[in-house]
Amino acid sequence: MSVMLNMLKYKEDLSMAERAVLDYLIENKAVLKDFYVEKIAEAAYASPASVVRMCKKLGYKGFKDFKIDFILSNAKVEIPENKEYNDVILSKSTNYGESVIQNNIRILEETLKIHDPVALHNAAESIMKARRVFIFGKGSSYLVCKDLEMKLRRINKLAIAQGESHEQLVDASFLNQNDVVILISNSGKTPEIVSAALLVKEKKAKVISIVKLGSNFLAELSDIVLYTTSLEGEFRSAAMTSRISQLCVVDALFTNCAYIDIDKSVKMIEATYQTFTKYRR
Repeated sequence: MSVMLNMLKYKEDLSMAERAVLDYLIENKAVLKDFYVEKIAEAAYASPASVVRMCKKLGYKGFKDFKIDFILSNAKVEIPENKEYNDVILSKSTNYGESVIQNNIRILEETLKIHDPVALHNAAESIMKARRVFIFGKGSSYLVCKDLEMKLRRINKLAIAQGESHEQLVDASFLNQNDVVILISNSGKTPEIVSAALLVKEKKAKVISIVKLGSNFLAELSDIVLYTTSLEGEFRSAAMTSRISQLCVVDALFTNCAYIDIDKSVKMIEATYQTFTKYRR
């Protein structure tokens, strides 16, 4: 697991001052190599002791060990945020076809680097044990919701994808602790999705989010977080690499769900295939 993912995973164990330090490091990871404890503390409006305590809670002996591991890991895993990325539509590229394919290959490589098999397995177990499964998303993320809905239904796990805000709130109104809601959002701050997440938490249902790696409110609200990556910034011509990353994570999640009881899953898939064959026109 990447250092960045580890930082986010143990964020709940940190005090408010330590979280402030963590948030600052996430936002300013590129310049960490030039920083020292006192400078970070000053910039994050915290004390040097808070910086050191944060490092120890993340499993390091001190700031020096954390800094070395962070820099080395960041050389391999970088959260892409519009760095060296040209929108093939907005930039009016003459080589747009090849550029799109290259961007998609790159985002799949980035997604693989932050793959967390434990989180995927836990999410799959929760889904397969759930009384009901709802999948909420907006815009292009809703298309990913429908893809996951279709896949789960192929193994006889009834799931309902909702892309309309009022329908999401209606469904969330009748949830309980036996239900699971999967929330898909690239930014993690889509107002309608955050509102739905708050209601889901109020009803004590389990929240699984599929969201871009980084610090965001939706991840904070979730019981299990599956992280994606994205090359686009907030201003974009279309959700391209973000959608590819989401679809990739959805495929991994579906596979984990199928393997909870693989023999049964194969029988269900065979049954749907036989149905399609019988009624194919």
